[in-house]
Amino acid sequence: MNQTASTTRFEAEVARRHTPDIAWPTIALLAGCWTLWLGGSALALAGIVPIWLGMISSTLALYAVYTPVHDASHSAVVPRNKRLRWVNTVVGTLAAFPIFMTFHIHRKSHFIHHAKTNGPEDPDTFLMGNFWSVVLVKTPWTLINQLNPVAIWRSCQRLKLTASERRQTLIACLLTAAALLGAVAAGYGLELLLLWLVPWFVGEHVMEVTFGWFPHHDHTQTGRYSDTRISLFPGGDILYLQQNLHLIHHMLPVVPFYRYRAVFDELRPTLVEHGARIEGFWPGSRPTAA
Repeated sequence: MNQTASTTRFEAEVARRHTPDIAWPTIALLAGCWTLWLGGSALALAGIVPIWLGMISSTLALYAVYTPVHDASHSAVVPRNKRLRWVNTVVGTLAAFPIFMTFHIHRKSHFIHHAKTNGPEDPDTFLMGNFWSVVLVKTPWTLINQLNPVAIWRSCQRLKLTASERRQTLIACLLTAAALLGAVAAGYGLELLLLWLVPWFVGEHVMEVTFGWFPHHDHTQTGRYSDTRISLFPGGDILYLQQNLHLIHHMLPVVPFYRYRAVFDELRPTLVEHGARIEGFWPGSRPTAA
């Protein structure tokens, strides 16, 4: 057995040991995000807490809720039991709803991102380029298009979603429209803006940059150990929900987010040997934490 095959086999064994039958913390995170979003909004609407506090709680929830979408996209919530694979779709759909994503579109697009990372066919081109152009122009435009039914339909066609996946996507879009229009019709337009739309835009905007731009920049490298990086800085594991260890995800996508650190600690000598980028907060900087 050659060294590359031996290394890959070792990495797969590490991943197997850190991949549970059911990723309960991912499910708990989804429940927590929905509770924080709806609970904080309800308290704000009832006048129990100031609306700015409801906005903060909603923003935190809508920043974090993408992580269950991400895990579900890779069937990392229930990876082994075929009879329970539907749980991944349920978790992903529920997590995607409050941030105006459609699970099946996102999942297929994300698979292409993994296969074509940093290449011309990578669908995450909106996260490539100068930091300020990504933050101020490309990402906001992409987020707005998540509410564009024409763009959604074109994505269904481009990604060749099945009839069932298209139906589920249509249902999700109709429920979203009903929720938005219903809130406005009921006289809660301002509250809708402050407790859902603004928190979504801010929370997902930050998420896209931390998940997409920071781990992959400068988006020129490809290969198992170089298409993304490790970013070590104080508090990174908590602030980024371990996506500062994004290289682990690209190497072993079936591992749930909360096990990235354990996998990284085991594989760190292997990563160093293969020249992986282990850096600090900013791309190219030196690590400032273990």
